Amino acid sequence: MTSARNNILSKLKSQVKDADYSKLPAEQGFNYPQQSFSEQLEQFITHLENNHAQIIKLTRAEIGKVITQELAARNITSLLYGDNSQYTQDIEQSDSSITLNKYSFDFAQHKERLFNDTPAGVTGSRCAIAQTGSIVLWPTPDEPRTLSLVPPVHFVIVDAKTLYPSFGDLIEQQQWADKLPTNAVLVSGPSKTADIQQTLAYGAHGPKELIVLLLNS
Repeated sequence: MTSARNNILSKLKSQVKDADYSKLPAEQGFNYPQQSFSEQLEQFITHLENNHAQIIKLTRAEIGKVITQELAARNITSLLYGDNSQYTQDIEQSDSSITLNKYSFDFAQHKERLFNDTPAGVTGSRCAIAQTGSIVLWPTPDEPRTLSLVPPVHFVIVDAKTLYPSFGDLIEQQQWADKLPTNAVLVSGPSKTADIQQTLAYGAHGPKELIVLLLNS
């Protein structure tokens, strides 16, 4: 018996069998304007702010202090962070009023803890994209993907020195064609959806807040 899937595929194939693709207009390439680093950085920040992210410029030495201040402003007293990550020691400089919890437990055994008792998390980032205001996360065992996707408040540390003009520049210069990562996450703002009555809501599928700690800017 022919399956419904095969019926659909057969109809699609029959419709394009004799298609004359020579009649299609020629595709025009697009060259993005050359920008200075300061222009790229401004573009990156503007896109993020338009997508309701908060950007804080700071030095590496200020990471702990700023995280403490932002958590206190939200009446949050605990933070989940990666074990042995790039910024672990900087995060641990947070004030003693904040309970710091390392993500050193098994996800399957601690789902309730992660979803119900983790108001904020912090991660580093691999790089960023000026053209779209996107931040590239590179999950590892030290900073799993759930650390950035589950807590309602996500702090992400971005080094402005890792900013690329476009996604094309990023994948070319980092040779993703030959070294494709097993898991990369692109973040351009807090989670949002308009699935319900076309009303925009934040935090439906992830963090309600994205706080970008921007270094070397």
